[in-house]
Amino acid sequence: MPDPLIRRLTPADAAPLRQLRLDALRETPEAFGSSYEEEHTLTLDDIRAWVATDIENAMFGVFIDGALAGMAGVGRQHKLKMRHKAQIWSVYMAPAARGRGLARQLMLAAIDHAGGMRGVRQLQLSVTAGNLAARALYESLGFAEYGMEPEGLCVNGVLHDERLMTLRLAGD
Repeated sequence: MPDPLIRRLTPADAAPLRQLRLDALRETPEAFGSSYEEEHTLTLDDIRAWVATDIENAMFGVFIDGALAGMAGVGRQHKLKMRHKAQIWSVYMAPAARGRGLARQLMLAAIDHAGGMRGVRQLQLSVTAGNLAARALYESLGFAEYGMEPEGLCVNGVLHDERLMTLRLAGD
């Protein structure tokens, strides 16, 4: 069995990325700001545009036996006054791929990408307060909590707090 492959996703990965994203939204709706209902109508062209080559935004994937099993996105803030920050989003591992350290490897790829962006000094993310495994992973990578958004997400009538975390990067 070949080792898992972690790489930046390209427009050619649109079909498996769309499926993985929809699976993630169904399985763990409280982990995402978006919903299955909002995204199931996205076309492959929409997904291709989402992962089109952009120097400051990237989606990384982990492939096991050629199948996409995990994802993590990273991108720079667009507003002039916030361009020193980048954001992690859409981190997900398929259940069968969990417990193998692959989410850590995905996060390291995203952190490395953010660290290569000129002028980016911090990397931010939010995580549902109840997602203890993800919070532990992020803390082990050096992310620190800087705040909490009470009732940040409402999923099927259930309110979830969001923990806000940041990682200081070396910067220029």
